[in-house]
Amino acid sequence: MSKKFFWLPIAISLLILASVNLTMISSIAPSYLFKQILAWIFSIIAFFIGRFLNPKQMSLYKWPLFIFSVLLLIAPLLSGTFIRGSRRWLNIGPLNLQPSESTRPFLMMFLSSTTLPLLHLIPVFLIAIEPDLGSAVSVLVLMLPVVLFNPKLLKLAIICIICGLICSPLIWRYGLKEYQKHRISTFINPYADPLNKGYNVIQSKIAIGSGGFWGKGYKKGTQGQLLFLPEKHTDFMFAATAEEMGFIGIILIFFAYYLLCSSLLTHTYSLDNRPLFIFNFGIFFLIWFQLFINIGMNIGILPVTGIPLPFLSVGGSSLVSLLFSLGICFSS
Repeated sequence: MSKKFFWLPIAISLLILASVNLTMISSIAPSYLFKQILAWIFSIIAFFIGRFLNPKQMSLYKWPLFIFSVLLLIAPLLSGTFIRGSRRWLNIGPLNLQPSESTRPFLMMFLSSTTLPLLHLIPVFLIAIEPDLGSAVSVLVLMLPVVLFNPKLLKLAIICIICGLICSPLIWRYGLKEYQKHRISTFINPYADPLNKGYNVIQSKIAIGSGGFWGKGYKKGTQGQLLFLPEKHTDFMFAATAEEMGFIGIILIFFAYYLLCSSLLTHTYSLDNRPLFIFNFGIFFLIWFQLFINIGMNIGILPVTGIPLPFLSVGGSSLVSLLFSLGICFSS
């Protein structure tokens, strides 16, 4: 496929996602609307900055980018804002920066051109001890293309998975915090504690089901508008959208994601630059993973992890990082 034909599906997909994102925020969380508009503006600028980078020079900057990323991830542990039991955010003037989101394109650049990919476990560990297990797993996912195209690492990964399964009882007893255990037990049976631990998932499923085919309409979703649905603009944006826009709206969103991911994957297979090939695959896996986990927890088939819905959940750090990464993906 010619390069020029990639731009139409990418533009259509991002236009759909931006429109849904801003429409839903104006409906369920209008106080965030101005910040999200600014986030989209900065993200589009970041996309074109990434678009004009030279992918052949990735290896020249891999170590400075890796060291910068590690230092940025250490910063919240030392002086970050303490919110809901973890330090994930840095306040830089009027900006709230989430390093675990912002460093992903830099870490992927490092992974795509290094011969020491296991060093990537350092930033994964730093994010995990914030603690932010969901983001740590998302960053770990960036290693997938490196592992899949390296037989030695693939064997090591399989051994680690088998060992993890064998040690899972010990991990459950000594490795997981109480709130993480509650999330897993709530996933298995949310109705065991419907007014506390299982409340979010139950309300999310009610919101999705009540949307029907056409949805309840703009500002007419009872779960979202009447505050029954917690974290409606972040973790449960999918449920809030399903309630107001219905099945037809969700199909439109899936169509946008399909256009984006299929164009990215097709373009990836056309590349002869191995570092950029690995980079593109990492971003593809990241988007797919976040989609799968977020939607899965919204419909109750996966535990709640706090992983955002790409391009739709409120969050400037995630949006800028994703669009900057996509710019790099299509830089060649």
